[in-house]
Amino acid sequence: MKKGFWVCALLSVAACSEKQGSGAGPSAQDKEAAALAKQDAQCPGGTVKGCLDGAMEAERRGESPRAVELYTRVCDAGVARACNVLGTFVWQGRGVSADPARAYSLYKRACEGGDAAGCFSAGICHRTGTCAEKNDAEANKFIQRACDGGDKRACANLGGR
Repeated sequence: MKKGFWVCALLSVAACSEKQGSGAGPSAQDKEAAALAKQDAQCPGGTVKGCLDGAMEAERRGESPRAVELYTRVCDAGVARACNVLGTFVWQGRGVSADPARAYSLYKRACEGGDAAGCFSAGICHRTGTCAEKNDAEANKFIQRACDGGDKRACANLGGR
């Protein structure tokens, strides 16, 4: 019985050390959850999640300037999906001056943070040339990344993959 216990204990230690040494960092979802858990005294409820909830509520009410303010705080806290939504506000000039280059920057930031929709938006910027240099190779790279991340629009855009 003791021998079985030690074998299990040794295997557990080996498994843990392999996982730690694998170099795989936290997933984008884990990073987003950590960002949402951060305290932020300037956000409703004192948390980044409070800012995200407030931003969505302001957007629902049509209070675009307030939504932009709150989505900016959440994006700056590292929540990739907020960067993508903020990019759309900036692209459309809702609550802020329209700025295609800044919108692209926000889409790219969202993509780099693991938001597949942000990758799709960045790819469309390159495909159309409206908010980034027209470049089919870059467009396909971003759109493929979006599809790999589960964005169905991106997959359809690539030919239904």
